[in-house]
Amino acid sequence: MDLPKIRDEMSMKDLFIDGTPDGNYALRILEAYRARCREKWIVEGKGISEGTKLLYDAMNEHQDLRAKELDEAIRKLREY
Repeated sequence: MDLPKIRDEMSMKDLFIDGTPDGNYALRILEAYRARCREKWIVEGKGISEGTKLLYDAMNEHQDLRAKELDEAIRKLREY
């Protein structure tokens, strides 16, 4: 089975996290994970079963939930 396409897919270059221990390393890690939350599965077209569509829709929804948690963690870390 071929996987569906990903919307807003990031390149490997965009996934690089500067590992400099300068007090902002943890924040950069969280921001990188948050950026990945923009990636979503595109499930459309003929030949896709309802079960498969539901699965990918759930994974996309979980991306949104992860983004919300990461936004809160980033906000708290910036305030710290």
